[in-house]
Amino acid sequence: MASIFERLNFKNIGLGRVQSVDEMTVVPLVGPDRGNIASPESLNFQSTTQYGTMVFENTDPINPAIVPANIMERKMGGQDHAMAGSGIVKNRSSQSFNNACCIEESQGGYLRGKGDEDILPIALRKTLLNIEKRRKGDYTKLWPDIKRWLRGVVTSSRAHLRYFYDSEHFKEKLEQFAAEFEPVENQIGAVILFAGVPVGIEIMPTAEHWEAYWQQLVRGCYGAEMLRLKKLGKLKPSALILPEIPEDADADEVEKILTNFSEKIQKDVIPLLDNITPSGSNVIQQTDNLKTVLLSTGSGGGGDMIQQDATPIYLSLVL
Repeated sequence: MASIFERLNFKNIGLGRVQSVDEMTVVPLVGPDRGNIASPESLNFQSTTQYGTMVFENTDPINPAIVPANIMERKMGGQDHAMAGSGIVKNRSSQSFNNACCIEESQGGYLRGKGDEDILPIALRKTLLNIEKRRKGDYTKLWPDIKRWLRGVVTSSRAHLRYFYDSEHFKEKLEQFAAEFEPVENQIGAVILFAGVPVGIEIMPTAEHWEAYWQQLVRGCYGAEMLRLKKLGKLKPSALILPEIPEDADADEVEKILTNFSEKIQKDVIPLLDNITPSGSNVIQQTDNLKTVLLSTGSGGGGDMIQQDATPIYLSLVL
């Protein structure tokens, strides 16, 4: 396995069958569940108690919960918010995160209860890798970046991410991504590529967590970024196109074509990952035996790694 996982001490990580749609290719990461973490159903978004503060509740009586990095809560009639990073919530308790970001410029109203969930697109996540910006308690801190992200994509000049996610032009395409990529058996993560170039690595504690959050990742984070880049003409056609399957091919022939394609992509991806060298010592949050470390990969990339008893159980890197 690629040395990036070895360097981060992620053990027993394997590669699953590759999936490819349009210019996005997903290499599943498979392996055993790790850590003692509350199930996704135990974690609930409660409210925004003030602009820039998001409150999550963990109903599990024993285990802590993980809030995925840069998760967004969107609901009509309130100010949509996104986490500045990941979060840890103790068992049977609530946790306020006071460095969250408002993602609708000059929109009033607090959020109550779960709405539409997604995860911030890659470029916006990268701006929050700056440690000072991430920690800063300023609910407007992402607005200039949102305006730049939307420029040339939507007509409005306001920093409303909703204008992208709810637009007729993009909404249907984002839902198609969520439908076309499906978790494989024992999948706990993925390497995501645009046109053959790695743009993200995601690892969840368990296959149950992956099942719960993959659609937010493929739709809100990676799908959204890819559609924006295509709209702006900044994404080259992919070289990783699934071979055409003859109409008269039987099941064995189809299986052989898909297997050969998957094995080729797996072989090509491993050397690309060898060049990624995450490092970092900024501890973002420490709760009992859990610790979140902000990593940097250089060239503007990085993300969150959560360790339990010094063993990594969660990783979210944008490259």
